[in-house]
Amino acid sequence: MLVPLARAASLAAIAVALAVSAGAQTLRQTAGSNITVAQCNPHRHAVTSPGHPWIDPYGEYHGAASFPYTEGFLEVAYTNDASKTAKEVDFGLVSRGSLIALAKDVGSFASGVRIDHEFSVDPEIFPIGTALPYCAVMRVKYDDGTEWVNPAPPQS
Repeated sequence: MLVPLARAASLAAIAVALAVSAGAQTLRQTAGSNITVAQCNPHRHAVTSPGHPWIDPYGEYHGAASFPYTEGFLEVAYTNDASKTAKEVDFGLVSRGSLIALAKDVGSFASGVRIDHEFSVDPEIFPIGTALPYCAVMRVKYDDGTEWVNPAPPQS
């Protein structure tokens, strides 16, 4: 009788350790991009939730009145760490090693300022199938006309 109790205690300890390590996990970053991703959250909204401003796949900003509840969404919070202002940042949502969605942010993104935007993505990517998707930086265009392109982008 003690063996099953000991096994149950061991399994409980392993589950707690995994939960703690998952919560403490750092987000995967794209080397060389000068963009630090603080949050990468693919999700869907319930029809009962309030609408809010959002950005379509072409980088166009939309107000809450036209909120598309049937779409999927990708929330990305990031900081431009380059010494110059970025004007376009392209992200790729990667799940299980494959590129499954793209998002384009257009605006003026000063160095050191946290940006938190939500983009519409194809609803067909849900369910994602993993708790560990990541947002790869695909391209950064700066206001001086220079551009960084991911030399090893994830493939679909």
